[in-house]
Amino acid sequence: MKILKVGIVGLGRMGGFFLNEFLKSERWHVSAICEPDTSRHAEIASRAPEAKLVTDEDDVLNDPDIDVVVLSALADTRLRQIEKAVANGKHIISEKPIADTPENEWKAVSLVEGAPIIATVNLYLRNSWYLQELISTAESGELGDLAVVRLCHNTPGLSPGEGHEAEGPAFHDCGMHYCDAAHAIVGSKFKTYHAQAVRFWAYKDPWWLEAHGTFENGVAFDITQGHVYGQLSAVQTHNSYMELIGTKGIARMSHDFKTAVVEVHGVTRTERIERPYGGKNIGTLIEHMAESIESGVRSRHLPTFREAAEASEFAWKCLANARENDLPVRGTAEELEQIHHRRATMTDGYGLLRKQTTH
Repeated sequence: MKILKVGIVGLGRMGGFFLNEFLKSERWHVSAICEPDTSRHAEIASRAPEAKLVTDEDDVLNDPDIDVVVLSALADTRLRQIEKAVANGKHIISEKPIADTPENEWKAVSLVEGAPIIATVNLYLRNSWYLQELISTAESGELGDLAVVRLCHNTPGLSPGEGHEAEGPAFHDCGMHYCDAAHAIVGSKFKTYHAQAVRFWAYKDPWWLEAHGTFENGVAFDITQGHVYGQLSAVQTHNSYMELIGTKGIARMSHDFKTAVVEVHGVTRTERIERPYGGKNIGTLIEHMAESIESGVRSRHLPTFREAAEASEFAWKCLANARENDLPVRGTAEELEQIHHRRATMTDGYGLLRKQTTH
């Protein structure tokens, strides 16, 4: 088994998750980490003492000994890093979105699709056991003809002004995962859509959005996403589910960020499956990546740059559509200040800032 040498560009929240999973695996060696904030280098060195710490991305992207690069800095840095990685023949694991605008994302797609490398994106739901279970259930015929797909992800989460600017409002930064998951379940392209959003706390961008419509194959969908769910409630909670409604049966998923539950009510199968939630599923992603590089055959479980660009573009379209409809403003800037203050001092909650313990 070949040990793959990996370099990480950007060791923020997601880069840290990647580092943790690489360090657990016998198939990977973390060779270099690029982190411009030198005040963090001592802490990073304590976690990965064998990795070379640098502040210039070129020291990772141009290193001939590195097989794979993880791009987990801000979205507006991604396209140039992809260009350099492709030029140097590196395999790529990118955070989503793969660039800061749809135009740049499609440039990135063209770059990797024409290169002799394996490139994938951390669309974490794709590597979750529960999404794969729902997909296989729908394909089995247990539900009859799939008719409606419903996805919801409402949490307190990251609030406006906490770093989303490079990746867009909540429905793009987070919601594009659910656009991609809906596409993966249905196996068709989006056809029609209508979006309604709300500008919570008078922020310039909507932080809650619901979109519904149809796919080209006739399946209807609704997707709801917002990081607005009880931000100032005494005890925070969330509401997250996936639901498949067929002409004969249904399947659904819910989770509490610790355990996920899939319930199947099919024509011959009635089952409740309960397993660990799995978090961001990065361990599964890097395992599929290692297998693909070693075999030379891309795993069907690796999301493509094209799929990421399609999900991102659709999320942007929904946000644009919502601005054309009634876009109410609810709440005040003073409430947002209260939320920021609370989140700065929280030690347990949803989507906490990097300096604190994450949920």
